[in-house]
Amino acid sequence: MSEELTTTEGMALSLLPYYLEGGKKSRYLGYVVAGFSTTEAMKLAKVHPATVRRWREEDETFLGLERQAGGELRERLANTLVDIEYTRNFRLVLAKDFNILYKDATDQKLTDREQQYLLLIRKFYTPQQLAMVRQLLSGNGQSSEAFDFTRTVLEIRLSKETQSAK
Repeated sequence: MSEELTTTEGMALSLLPYYLEGGKKSRYLGYVVAGFSTTEAMKLAKVHPATVRRWREEDETFLGLERQAGGELRERLANTLVDIEYTRNFRLVLAKDFNILYKDATDQKLTDREQQYLLLIRKFYTPQQLAMVRQLLSGNGQSSEAFDFTRTVLEIRLSKETQSAK
């Protein structure tokens, strides 16, 4: 198993089922879907412009995917990336919270920094916060107004900046 984290381009490629076998076409399209210009995508995928022109002329599916890359596929990728990145980051936060909470619950000595962190995270463990997280992760189609993503990110960032300043 690879030790590398999934790249944006890797996530973009997951939206291209026609090119699951990989190769230069899928790498090129993955870069385009990820927001790179066609020139940048050619350079990154190590594909000559004449090759891309030939693919466009000979492969209608490729041409269709390339045309969709700037619109529908890119929008799906943006939504997928936000979901994936938020869920991955949230999982890491929960793991850190667990480690510190467990250490405290088992009467292990907390460092000053861990003690400050413990006091900080307590306000996030309320029934209301749990309900918002469940709503967010369930994808039940309800309005996202109940969960203020920007506010949550700002609170996390402020917490990190406060901790690092001490």
